[in-house]
Amino acid sequence: MPKAKDVMRSFIVEVDPESYIKEVASLMKEKKVGSVIVKKDNNPIGIITERDVLYKVVAEGKDPSKVKAKEIMSSPLITVDKETDLEEVLKIFKEKGIRRLPVKEGDKIVGIITLRSIIGDLRSVEEVTKDFEKIQGYICAFCGSVFPTEKDLSKHIDRVHIGAGILEGRR
Repeated sequence: MPKAKDVMRSFIVEVDPESYIKEVASLMKEKKVGSVIVKKDNNPIGIITERDVLYKVVAEGKDPSKVKAKEIMSSPLITVDKETDLEEVLKIFKEKGIRRLPVKEGDKIVGIITLRSIIGDLRSVEEVTKDFEKIQGYICAFCGSVFPTEKDLSKHIDRVHIGAGILEGRR
């Protein structure tokens, strides 16, 4: 069985809890990452994802130049060891309702594993693990929803994750 270390991305971007979301979002764009680890005194204390920025700042009509990282980060930080089986990682994703999971070696974060890194690059998934129902179709890498055709998946992503005015502040 593959381990977390086999699919994790080892490039980690870290921010201070006092950083403003405008800076955090700019850093995420610059570094081309979907999440950042929030660290205080060199200790990881939380995570901020693109979804956090959209839902907790933009959709709420808050000013990103006035909201601090510590105000929207998800905490406490849920992590796995680099030797954790992917089956266990998928269980954590499902049970906790998360899509990103920092990977540790000892006390240090050495990577991040995402739902997309496990299943998002697959065009069609027939079976994820023995603990999950058999899945036939196309899986949304953002939310895990399953669609019978690639066209249905594309419409869903356009409507729910990209469109619907969220990025323009209309929703």
